[in-house]
Amino acid sequence: MKLTDLDKNTLLKLNTQLNDYANKIGGKFNFLQMLEDIRSIKQPLLKKTASLHYDSGKIYWNKNIFQDKSDLLFQTMKKIEVDGDMYKNLNDYKKKKVINMLKALKPIIFEVVPNDENLEGFEFSLINENNEISMIFKIMFFYNIGFAKEILNYK
Repeated sequence: MKLTDLDKNTLLKLNTQLNDYANKIGGKFNFLQMLEDIRSIKQPLLKKTASLHYDSGKIYWNKNIFQDKSDLLFQTMKKIEVDGDMYKNLNDYKKKKVINMLKALKPIIFEVVPNDENLEGFEFSLINENNEISMIFKIMFFYNIGFAKEILNYK
């Protein structure tokens, strides 16, 4: 994903949202450090404890994610990046697999809890209200850190 792929309204909304989240865990530096810590963990979503630790806090989610769902999620996100649509050129069987994956992952909520008790942390969902993979989830777990940095500094 490139910054130029997003329209101005989306960029402004993401900028506001990411800066708000960053402030809730101690600032931009802590937010970017958290992203680096997530990237350093091999397959962070597959943790059986449904949690992962980073230097200045923890991330919890309410449901385990299994390898098959994780693989299909990653393939679907790649397809969206290339085609712009997760259902384009899929046969009925594959389309049903994607729909079932979205249904299975929809209730998952991630909670970011900083170690500092004076900070409140934040929550985000994996699947948004439009039944699409949320941009915050993509930024947190899949997009490169430079993309997050560009959005945080967007004016």
